Amino acid sequence: MNTSRAILEILKGYKVKDIFGLPGETTLSLYRAWKDYPEIKYHMCRDERSSVFMADAYAKASGRVGICEGPSVGCTHMVPGVTEAFQSCVPLICITSDIPLKFGTKNMLTGCDQTALFKSITKDSYTVNKPEELPHLFRRAFRTATTGKPGPVHIRIPSDIFEGEVPDCEIYAQPRYAKFPGCRNAAAKEDIMVAAEHIAASERPVMICGQGVVHSGAWFEVQEIAEKQNMPMGTSINAKGAIPENHSLALGVVGARGGRRWGNEMILEADLVLFVGSSTDSAGTDGWKIPNPKSGQIFIQIDVSERELGNNYNALPLFGDARETLKELITALKGKKTPNRKDWAAKVHEGRAAHEKMLLSLISKEGDSIHPLSLVRTIEEVVPDNTFFAVDPGISAVYSAGFMRLEKAGRRSAYNFSMGALGYAIPAAIGARFGVSEDYPVIGLVGDGSFGFCAGELETSVRLGLKIVYILFNNQAFGWIRGTEHVETGREIEPWYSQFTDFSKVDYVKFAESLGLRSFRAEKISEFEKTLKLCLQENGPCFIDVPIMTEDRQLPPVPGWAASNIAKPDEMIY
Repeated sequence: MNTSRAILEILKGYKVKDIFGLPGETTLSLYRAWKDYPEIKYHMCRDERSSVFMADAYAKASGRVGICEGPSVGCTHMVPGVTEAFQSCVPLICITSDIPLKFGTKNMLTGCDQTALFKSITKDSYTVNKPEELPHLFRRAFRTATTGKPGPVHIRIPSDIFEGEVPDCEIYAQPRYAKFPGCRNAAAKEDIMVAAEHIAASERPVMICGQGVVHSGAWFEVQEIAEKQNMPMGTSINAKGAIPENHSLALGVVGARGGRRWGNEMILEADLVLFVGSSTDSAGTDGWKIPNPKSGQIFIQIDVSERELGNNYNALPLFGDARETLKELITALKGKKTPNRKDWAAKVHEGRAAHEKMLLSLISKEGDSIHPLSLVRTIEEVVPDNTFFAVDPGISAVYSAGFMRLEKAGRRSAYNFSMGALGYAIPAAIGARFGVSEDYPVIGLVGDGSFGFCAGELETSVRLGLKIVYILFNNQAFGWIRGTEHVETGREIEPWYSQFTDFSKVDYVKFAESLGLRSFRAEKISEFEKTLKLCLQENGPCFIDVPIMTEDRQLPPVPGWAASNIAKPDEMIY
C-alpha cells in the first residue's frame, strides 16, 4: 500500500477522528490520499503552534490521544505547544513532514535537524528512514504516548517517504493505545499496606490531586477515599475538575495559582499529605512551601512516573496508576481503626464559609461593576455543569481556578500551567470543542495579552462552525508583568514603564466581528450575564469583550503577593 494511505489507514485503526494542522509543500502527497478517508477530519489552523494547543486540549477533554500535523517549514512553531504537553504529561502524536534526508547537508529550503529539535521535549522522536518502518513507528508512538507517564511523541516523515510502498501485512493498529492510560498498573501491595497504616494512624490527613487523577479518570476513587477517611482534598490548577468543588471535603485548587489562604493553611496543618498524580511542581506548592518538604509531615505519593516519585518530597512511593492504586489503597484501609477526624473535616466547612462571607462582601461592594471575582461567579451561575473551560494564564486563570466552583468532577478544564505560555485558550477551546459532546458548552477564558498571539484562530472557529463562547479579560496590557513589578518594588507603576507592558486601545469587538463572530462588549455585570446567556444559545462562535483593571491596580489573590502587604486588607481576597 502507498505510504500516505498507510498512514491514514493506521490512524483509522486507532479510531482517530480529528487532526489539527497547517498545510505545507512537504506534506502534499499525504493530503492527496486524504480524499478517501472522510471519517478523519483535518482541521486547518492558522499557526502550527495553535495546532499543538488544539491537540493538547482535545486530549484533555476527550481522554484520547491528540494528533497534530505540520510541515517542515513550520516545525519550529510547534515547539511551545509540544513543550507544554511534555511538561504536563499530555499524550500527543506530533507528525511533521520534512525535506528528503539526502538533502539535509545541502542547505535545502525548510530543512533542519527536527530530531534534535524535538528530542528534549518529547518522550521520543522517530524519523522514518524507509517506508516499511512507518507502521511500526506509529504503533510505537501510540504505545509510548499513552503508557506509563503519558506525553507527546514526534514522528518525522521526509517528503519522499510519502510516495513509497508499505507491506500490507504491516498495516494494523493496537486500538487500546488510542486512549490513555494505555495500560494500568497498581503499586506493590507491601507499599500499599505501609501507606494504609500511615493514613489510618494520621489525625489530620489531606490529599492533593494533580493532573494524573484526571488522566487516569480517578475522580470517583478520590472522592471515595476522602469520604471514608474524612480526608480533605484539593487539586493543582491543572487538575481542576478532579474533585467536585462543592463537596464538603473539597479545598478546591491549592498552591500559588488559584489557592486560597484557608485551603493552603489546612495543608500546612496536616500531619499527612497524600499526593495523587501530582508532579509537586512550584505552582501547585507555592514554590515548595505548601507543604514544606522539611515540615516533618508524612508524605505519600502515588504516581505512574518513577522520576516524579520522591522528586521534591521525601515521600513513601506508590508506583502505579492513580485509579488502580487508589482502589487497592481503599481496600487496604477497610476495617482499620482511625482517629476521630470530625473536627478536622469540619474545618473545611468553617474555612470555606468564612472565606465565602468575605467574597460575598466584596461582590456586594462592587455592585454592578466589573470585577474578575464577580465575572467568574456569574459564569459559574449561568453555565451548565457539563461546560468545558479552556483558560489562558493570568487573571483569567487565577480567578477561575480559585473562585469558579466546578460542581461536577471529570474532564472539565484545560489550563496550561506547566509552562504557562501565552496564546493558549483560543486554540485550546477549538480542540476541546471536538473532544467533548456536541451538547456540552465550551468557553474560552482569554487574556488580551494572549489574544495577540493567536487572534487568527478566531477565523478558524468561524470557518469550522464551532459553538464556542470566548470571553476576553481586557486590561490593555501584559498585566501580570505590571503586577509583579508593583509587588517586587513596592511602588506604583510610573508612566515610563508602560513601554514594556501596555497596548494601544483596540476595538476587539470590531476585530472579532470582521472575522465572522457574533461579538459584544459588556461593561457591567448585569450586561455580561445577559450577553453570556444569549451567546450560549447561538450555534456558532461568540465573543465578549470585558474591560478589567491591570494587576497592579487590582492585585489578584496570589500567596506571595498577599504576603507582600502591598494590597489593602479589604482588597486582597486570598
